[in-house]
Amino acid sequence: MMIKGVLIFSCVTLSQANPTTDSSLAAFLSDVNQQLSTLYDQEQLALFRNELDGPNDLMALLQAELANEKRMSYLKSISSRVAKFKRLGWGDALQRRQLQRMPQPGYEALAADEVAQVYQLAANMSENYHNVKLCAYKQPYNCTLKLIPDVQSVVQQSRNLEEIEYYWLEWRRCTGLPTRQQFVNFMQLYKKTAKLNGFQQPADYWFRHLELSAKQAMSLLNELMSSLQPLFLQFHAHVRGSLRKMHGERQVPHGRPYPQQLSEIFLGNAFRRANAAWFVDIPSPENGLPNITEALRRRSLNTTQRVFWNVAEYYRGLGLTQLESSIWTYAQPVATHNEDQCWHKAWRFHTLSTSNFSYCPLNDEERLFSMFEAQFELHYFRAAAAQPMLLREEPFPNFVEALGKCFALAAASPRYLRKLGLVRGTAWSRLPARLNRLYLQGLRVIFLLPVFYVLDRYRVEVLSGHIQADDNEAYWRLTELFTGATAPRRRSNDHFDMPAKLLMEVDDQYTSQFLSIVLQFQLYLHFCNSSGQFVADSLDKPLDLCDLSDQPQIGASLRRIMALGSSVHYKELLRQLLGREELSLDGLLIYFKPLQDWLTLQNRVNGLEVGWL
Repeated sequence: MMIKGVLIFSCVTLSQANPTTDSSLAAFLSDVNQQLSTLYDQEQLALFRNELDGPNDLMALLQAELANEKRMSYLKSISSRVAKFKRLGWGDALQRRQLQRMPQPGYEALAADEVAQVYQLAANMSENYHNVKLCAYKQPYNCTLKLIPDVQSVVQQSRNLEEIEYYWLEWRRCTGLPTRQQFVNFMQLYKKTAKLNGFQQPADYWFRHLELSAKQAMSLLNELMSSLQPLFLQFHAHVRGSLRKMHGERQVPHGRPYPQQLSEIFLGNAFRRANAAWFVDIPSPENGLPNITEALRRRSLNTTQRVFWNVAEYYRGLGLTQLESSIWTYAQPVATHNEDQCWHKAWRFHTLSTSNFSYCPLNDEERLFSMFEAQFELHYFRAAAAQPMLLREEPFPNFVEALGKCFALAAASPRYLRKLGLVRGTAWSRLPARLNRLYLQGLRVIFLLPVFYVLDRYRVEVLSGHIQADDNEAYWRLTELFTGATAPRRRSNDHFDMPAKLLMEVDDQYTSQFLSIVLQFQLYLHFCNSSGQFVADSLDKPLDLCDLSDQPQIGASLRRIMALGSSVHYKELLRQLLGREELSLDGLLIYFKPLQDWLTLQNRVNGLEVGWL
C-alpha cells in the first residue's frame, strides 16, 4: 500500500507540474503498453520453455524468433507516431519518459537484405565462438576439443609450457581469423544502424542503454579505471611474482607484462571450486578456504527447495515481502547437460499476476549465492509492476543484477555464514582467513574490470573511426596498457585476436557489466554504513565482515527505488538511494583495503616490482 501511495502522489505531482496532457497521447501509450506486454510475454514464454526443455528445443526457439519478429514489426508500425509525439513535446513527465524509453527499431531500421546480413553475421560469430573444435596438442587428427570444458581442463592441469602456448594460439587461430571479415562487416552495419536510429555518432548508440553519450560514458570509465589502478597494480605485481615462481624468470621477466596464456590459467582457478593449493602465494595457506559446498550437505541444505526458503527468509528479514508458497509450487527445474552452467532464474510476464521461477537441481556454493540474485529479481519485478510496461525495465542493463549481487555478497560474509552454520568457530572472521577469502574474490572481480574496459574501449574506438575494426596491434596496445598482459609471441595485423575474448555476443557491451560490479560494492557500502554494520577504520566492523541479515529498515528504501523502475534516469535513482548520483569505486576499494595493504607489504618485502613498461 505504501508503494502505491508513493506512486499515486508522484503521478499527481507530475501531472500538476505540466497539465499539457493530450488525450490521444494517453490512449496511444495505453495501447502500446498493452500490445507490447502481450508480444513480450509471447517471446518470454518461448524462451522459458527453451530454458526448461534444453537448448535444442527448436520449436521453442522458432516461437521466440517469430514473437520477436512480431514485436519488431509492431514497433516499426508505430514509429512515425512516436516520432510525432516526441517532436510536439506533448504530455506530462511520465508520458514523455515512456516515449523516451520506447524500444528503438535497432537493426530493423536497415534495409531487408542488410537486416538478414547483420543477424547472420552475429549468429555466425557466436556459433564459431561457442562451438569451434580445436585439434589436440600433437594430435592433428583429433580435432574434437571444445574450449570449455575440454581445453580448459587440459591446460589447467598441464605444466607443459609448449602445450599451453599451443592451445592459446590455436584458440585464436580458430576464432579470430575466420571471423575477421565478418567482424569488419558487422561493425560497418552497426555504424549504419546507429545513424538510422537517430545517432549521429555511432559510439553514442553503443551506450544508449545507459542514456549517456560516448564521451560521458568513457569519461566515467576512465575515472573508475584511474581509481582502480593502485589496487590493480599491487595485485598484478603479486600475481606476476607467483607466475615467476611457477614458470621461471625467462617466461615471466621482471618489469614486463605477464604472459596472457599463463595468467589466464592462474586467474581461471578462482572460478573453480575453491582450493588454496591452486595459488602459490595465498595469504594464509594454513587457514585455507571454507568449503561451503560440503557445509551445505552437512547442514542438510543440499536441496534447492531448502535453499529457496532460506533465502526467502533472508529477504523477509530485510523488510521485503514474504514469498508465497505457490512460487515454489510452480517453479520448474532446468534441463541442462552442464550443471556448471546452470543458474536459478526469475521470469517476468507482464500480462500475468505472478512471476515464474526456474531452478537448478544441483546445490553448491555457486548455486547458493545464485539464489540470492534470482530471488531479488522476483522482488524487483513485483515492485516495478506498478509502472507502465514501458517503464518496468531496469534503468540500465545489469542494474538489478548489481542489487542482487550486493545481497549475495552480504550473504557470503563469514558472520552470516556462521549464523547458517556453514562455517564454524570465529577463525573465519580473523584477518588471516579473511585475507584468503578477499584474495580469491579479488581474482574474480578486480582482474575482470580492465578486461571489460579494453573490450568496450576497442569497439568504441572502432565506432568513432579512430582505429580500423581489425587493427590487431591496437587491440594489443590497449590490452598490455590496461591489463598488464602480453601475448606469448608478437601479434601483428596478420592476426586477429579480439573475438577470442568476447564471451558475450558481438554487439553486447561490457560497460554495463563493469558498472554493475562497481554499483554492487557501492550499494553494499551504503547499506552496511546506514545499518551500522560497517564502521570506518574499525577492527571489529570492517566492510568485508558486514552482515545485513535482519535489517528490516533496508526494505523500505529498496521498495521505493525498485517501484520507480526506469521512470527516471539511473543517476536520479542513485541520488534518491545513496544521496549521490555518480557511480563510485569507494565501496570496492574499502572492501578490498585489507588485501591491498597485505599485497603492498608483501610486494615490498619480496622485492616485487610494481607496474610494467
